Amino acid sequence: IDLFDFDPKNSRAGVGIVISNEAKRNSGIGSEALELVIHYAFNQLQLHQLYANIGSKNDNSISLFTKFGFEKIGIKKDWNKINHQYEDELLFQLINQH
Repeated sequence: IDLFDFDPKNSRAGVGIVISNEAKRNSGIGSEALELVIHYAFNQLQLHQLYANIGSKNDNSISLFTKFGFEKIGIKKDWNKINHQYEDELLFQLINQH
């Protein structure tokens, strides 16, 4: 899990998760990690918002982030070239309500 593109002026950062070991996917590790990083970002770093860029075909990540309250706020058309095909990338956002 990663916090990146930290922007102190606007009090936001990007968040991303990669679980490279396929056997560990869908085991709850991603949920646990995302819950911890949201808590850290909002309570320790006092960030106002987090965002995530997710490939439009990555159903597992879309499900994970929406489970934790992230909302889809945009689509970047033909953003990533994967196997000689362009795919959209979705932009998700979570605003700290506290």
